[in-house]
Amino acid sequence: MPLVTLEQREPAEATIAMVCSSCQVLSPTDARLPRGWKRSGNDIFCKKCWRGGNVLRAVSVPIAQPLDCSWEDLRKVLREMWIQTTQASNWIVTELYARDVRRGNQVRMPPMPKAYLYPALRERFPLLPCQTVASLEQATQAKYRAVRYKIIWTAEAVLPTFRFPVPFPMPNQSWHVAIEDGKPIASFRIGDQRLRLRLKSGPQFRRQFQAIGAIAAGRAVKGEAAIYERGTALMAKLVAWLPREKATGVATQGVLGIRTEANVLLIATNTKDEMLWRYNGDHLRRWAAEHRAQLQRWADDSKYENRPEPKFAARREAASGKYRNRMDSACHEIAAQVAGYALRRKFAAVRYDDSIKGYCEQFPWFKLRRLIAEKLDQAGVVFEHASGSPPTEKPEPLSEE
Repeated sequence: MPLVTLEQREPAEATIAMVCSSCQVLSPTDARLPRGWKRSGNDIFCKKCWRGGNVLRAVSVPIAQPLDCSWEDLRKVLREMWIQTTQASNWIVTELYARDVRRGNQVRMPPMPKAYLYPALRERFPLLPCQTVASLEQATQAKYRAVRYKIIWTAEAVLPTFRFPVPFPMPNQSWHVAIEDGKPIASFRIGDQRLRLRLKSGPQFRRQFQAIGAIAAGRAVKGEAAIYERGTALMAKLVAWLPREKATGVATQGVLGIRTEANVLLIATNTKDEMLWRYNGDHLRRWAAEHRAQLQRWADDSKYENRPEPKFAARREAASGKYRNRMDSACHEIAAQVAGYALRRKFAAVRYDDSIKGYCEQFPWFKLRRLIAEKLDQAGVVFEHASGSPPTEKPEPLSEE
């Protein structure tokens, strides 16, 4: 660890500060690692150098097979953990609200009182590992702080409620992954035991497999992992700092404009506002219309003495899962195409405007914007989000109709 001694006003009061291994900048005179700084082996990097060479990504892969136990045993131990994580998250939110201030005659909302709930959590939920408890407390407090103003001051929102099953988080020391016979094998510490799980692989998981390979080879720095349930499948989410790809070739210049319209999903323009291409995506509107109509028909049928659960509940849940997977895949494909075009045409930045959302109101616009920003960031292209007041315009009918 590179260290340097900084002399203060009095010679006897000398503190030790850390130095960035890349740019040699001094950290603040603090005994702890500053916020945003990262440690990799014996090297220390400042926030700017670390984010310049690495990108934070979360990889979600379905679990294909448990290797040390049966499916029944795995689901049993995960159900116990999910019960504990759900109860702990709701208890944390309730306790934070009970210890928070109440609005009176104050002009401004006072700062949130400090709450250290770890000892009480360990006593109430002994089945959860200590590191999982600390992770849950930090994540839940962050969610409460995000909506605290609307709850305490303006009364626009209610306390967030966590529904079963809340994902079971694990810190980076509690899991590792390896490639065995060309297949990704993850080892997780769940409760008081360690289980090895084989993750799915194949052409449809090429992007995830590349990230897992970087983690297994030590080229990426592990973060937090979590196991959650999506429909009937068990999913493993692995978070890691992946090495950023170096830009090669001709120097980049120019700004690529991407905007949404009422009659088309995306339109690309150059710096002179000349249209380069347009992406209609009529199948996305058709999927949304078919799914919305089918849900309405199921809702009508459920009113006809189908209590407490209609017979078609499983088919409705499967159809909803299929629709979500379709939209998720579409967002990934569109974002990858936008990033690939900007990288191939050597654009320095992409200015994205999604203020008009009338083309398909049910489309996950926020997810698309986030994926475009992530893929552009990984490719080294600057992402600029700009949105103005959307005009009112009625969408045209589908071209495929």
